[in-house]
Amino acid sequence: MPPRAEMSRSEVEPIAIVGIGCRFPGAEDPAAFWSLLSQGREAVGRVPEDRYGMEALPRSSSGAPVSDRGGFLEQVAGLDWRALRIGPREASYMDPQHRLALELAWEALEDAGLPFEAVAGTRTAVFMGISWGDYARMQARCWSRLDGYTAAGTPFAFAANRISYAFDLRGPSFALDATCSSSLVAVSQGCHALWSGEATMALAGGVNLMLSPDTTLVMSRAGVLSASGHCRALDAEADGFVRGEGAGLVVLVPASRVREDDRVYAWIRGVAVGHNGRNEWIMAPSAEGQARTIAEACRRAGVGPRELQYVELHGTGFGSGDVVETQALGMAFAADGGRDRPCVIGSVKTNLGNLEAAAGIASVIKVALALHHAEIPRTLNLEVANPRIEFEDWGLAPARSSMPWPAEGARRAGVSTTSLSGVNAHAVLEADEREKVASPAHDEGRFVVPLSARTPQGLVAMATKVGQWLGRPDRPPLLDIAYTASLRRSHHEHRVAAVGDAAAIAEALLAFARGEQRPNLFHGDEGGEAAAGLDAVARRHASGHAVDWREVLPEGGRCVSLPTQAWQRERMWLPWLDRDTIGTPPECMQGDASPTAAEAEANQALRRELLHAPLARARASLVGYLQGLLRDALGLGATATIGYEQPLFELGVSSLTAVELRNRFQVELGVVLPSSLLLEHPTVSRLAAHLLELMRGREPVESDEAVTSPEPPTPSDDLRATIDRLSEQEAEQRLIERLADLEEQLR
Repeated sequence: MPPRAEMSRSEVEPIAIVGIGCRFPGAEDPAAFWSLLSQGREAVGRVPEDRYGMEALPRSSSGAPVSDRGGFLEQVAGLDWRALRIGPREASYMDPQHRLALELAWEALEDAGLPFEAVAGTRTAVFMGISWGDYARMQARCWSRLDGYTAAGTPFAFAANRISYAFDLRGPSFALDATCSSSLVAVSQGCHALWSGEATMALAGGVNLMLSPDTTLVMSRAGVLSASGHCRALDAEADGFVRGEGAGLVVLVPASRVREDDRVYAWIRGVAVGHNGRNEWIMAPSAEGQARTIAEACRRAGVGPRELQYVELHGTGFGSGDVVETQALGMAFAADGGRDRPCVIGSVKTNLGNLEAAAGIASVIKVALALHHAEIPRTLNLEVANPRIEFEDWGLAPARSSMPWPAEGARRAGVSTTSLSGVNAHAVLEADEREKVASPAHDEGRFVVPLSARTPQGLVAMATKVGQWLGRPDRPPLLDIAYTASLRRSHHEHRVAAVGDAAAIAEALLAFARGEQRPNLFHGDEGGEAAAGLDAVARRHASGHAVDWREVLPEGGRCVSLPTQAWQRERMWLPWLDRDTIGTPPECMQGDASPTAAEAEANQALRRELLHAPLARARASLVGYLQGLLRDALGLGATATIGYEQPLFELGVSSLTAVELRNRFQVELGVVLPSSLLLEHPTVSRLAAHLLELMRGREPVESDEAVTSPEPPTPSDDLRATIDRLSEQEAEQRLIERLADLEEQLR
């Protein structure tokens, strides 16, 4: 644990991250994740062929196809139900997000060197961030097939509660949803449970899987997905994010409970959560809100913002959002007296996509591994920096390449998340700088390495996994491997043990996996000649008997990361939810966002009038068009009054309405517009002036006097022709709307 003098600077006791379980695109465990990060690889690709078809999806509201790119996991339909002791029928109705969380809880506890029997019955808390319930919606497509197991398989609470049940954990246990901030808020909850004494240990993280295309369609219509198919945080061409899936869990322990031989990835020194409050709209970011949260987390950590050498941004890749987030950091640094050297910034979303409810835990794990390895990975897809970000003035420098951690005092970093719902979270992490427990022996001498599993197939797979891993040059010393395998792992019913140096043990385990025998290999109660020394210990373990491993390893060792459970998954998937069914819209009458022929002709007529009619008439027509669209989008009715200078957000225009209107303008007026359109032009008069300038090649258009006193418009020949083609009822409605516009303009 950190020296007492260091702890006194903090408002709270540091919390150690002692174990990690993660499954991210292109990375099945923490070691693979670090490899992906350090090599600067992007794991974004197309929807896997076996997931769902994109062919039947309606187009987005902007008329573009729904994105078929994202960060995907390879296996989401299977489960090792025997190892996890869940019947196949029950497993089939379980949300795969819950199954994944259960696997990762097992892996995180093993990575922390915590035998299951040691944590059973303890006040260990579980907090899980989760936002989407695709599997529940998919089951609800067919009422006759709903089952009682749906009640225990799909509610969000079971994402956390299954873990508590499976491992007999008796602390607080619940799922939470703060959209993209969910899993960092879960980490905050874990820290607070430890600080308050409500729990002695905590598992915290988040999960996100994209099992059905409907959530991607929703996000596409919200206008947040990148047309380029990449997250381009901090880049001038940033145009939104790609969705990603994955999950992560960390094991949290207060400093006072950390053992000398524990491996600590990083310390959490402080964490804070806040909301933007009343803003332009609920989805709009707030530099002030984010800066407050950063400052509060640093205050609790006992450090100034200027002491952070690196900050992991939320970094979804919106031009305006990236500006706000970096500005918030600049504000926090300025309030702390500025910086002597720039703070390095980056975002893991450029590697994985936006993992939404699991985004925060992906960031925490990235930073914990970076602190552990004393290296900052580069941020991808950054070609030309966003010119609106004042890097120098705000004390920032993007991580354009991997670099050693800056050598200036203790290694410290911040992790920021923001969310579509306005929740901000920030955590301050610090490297573990304790004096490491020295291993008295490394690869010298002979050791026993015991392995076990809950099934025979799992044991064979585990022997293969460990046998291959022992040949890696970057593996830990054999003493630490033997110590961790014997004293810091559970010993299940199916067992094998091998004796010797690293090469001999690896060869014996691989021979066992092939069904061969070796003199230094012990499996089950095989009898044979009486063995002595380490061979006797190995035989006793393999026969299912208890072994006092502390007598075998009196010199001790350190807890290190070993390969975790080798899952023997079988497909656990409701049979009627096949690929074609999942990719087919469930409604009887499938809508199409593309304009009809009549609508397309009307759009053309409107464009001609706006481009070629006298300016006053074009302006009045555009004002009427905008008011009609606003009434329609807000559900106000044809006679509702919308003033020229009335702020649109006072009318109830939200971020989603703004995106919907922006998309309609693009389709109907034939112009390319930013997602911030209504934020920058928040009244009808200003919006009309801006759109006319765009359409007429920047011809100056006044937005106040000229629009507030327009000439009464007269229907053009194109408008008359359009009305003639409409049905009587539609024509009557159009005329009512136009007359209402005229009445309003003449007042």
